[in-house]
Amino acid sequence: MAQITVSDVLTRIQRGKSLRKAELSGIDLNGACLDRGNFSAAYLRRTTLRNASCRRANLSQATLILADLSGSCLEGSQLNNAVFTQARLEKANLQRIQGKAALFRGTKLDDIDASFARFEQADFQEASGPQARFKYAALTKARFDKANFSQSSFEGAQLKRSHWQQATLLGTSFAMADLAQSNLDEAVLVGASLSETNGLSASFQQADLTAATLHAAQLDWSDFWYAVLARADLRGASLYGASLEFANLSGANLKGADLREANLENAQLERVCLEHCKVKGALFTEATGLLPEQKQWLKRHGALNVA
Repeated sequence: MAQITVSDVLTRIQRGKSLRKAELSGIDLNGACLDRGNFSAAYLRRTTLRNASCRRANLSQATLILADLSGSCLEGSQLNNAVFTQARLEKANLQRIQGKAALFRGTKLDDIDASFARFEQADFQEASGPQARFKYAALTKARFDKANFSQSSFEGAQLKRSHWQQATLLGTSFAMADLAQSNLDEAVLVGASLSETNGLSASFQQADLTAATLHAAQLDWSDFWYAVLARADLRGASLYGASLEFANLSGANLKGADLREANLENAQLERVCLEHCKVKGALFTEATGLLPEQKQWLKRHGALNVA
């Protein structure tokens, strides 16, 4: 593929001509207007597009490894199967884009706005995106393993069967999001908000949810094996059939929570609030920290193996 100049790119865009499969590596398109341009399957390695306007552009299957798109506007663009490995997209506008199976591994995504975008099966592993906004985005089966999205918002996002192993999510909001069947093992969710989240059958093994808010969350059949839920707000949460074996629930507020059939074997329960909980069939084998009056109350309401 012959290298195309900046002038050639701008002329083709103005004339509505395609740049499909074009070789555009390393060229400087900072601040350029590339709206509705067709860059599908183009090669843009190390290309600079800072503050460029790429509204409704087609970048599907394009290669943008190490490209700089910080501050750019990609609103409504097609990014399906595009490769952004180690690219820079800080403060970029990704609203309403189509990015199915796009690869953002190791990419800088700080303070982006990807509200209402579609990223099904996209790969964000090891990406950095503090204060990113993915409100109401579609991220089914997306991967965020070892990524840092602290202080970000996934409010109302579709995240079913997504993966977040060892992700850093300090203060991140998943309020009203769908995390059903997702894997958040060893994730750091200190101070995170999962209020009214759907976490049915999700896995939080060894996750740190210290002081997290899970008010009215749906967590039936979820797995919190060895998780830290110290001082967590679980008021009105549904934990039917959940596994809380060896979990640290010290100081947690479980007022009105549904713990029926849950497994709390070896759980740490110092200063836990169990007021108005449903506990029939819940296992408390070798759980520690319960007060004598709490033990009596649990037995009267159908909890099992309360010593």
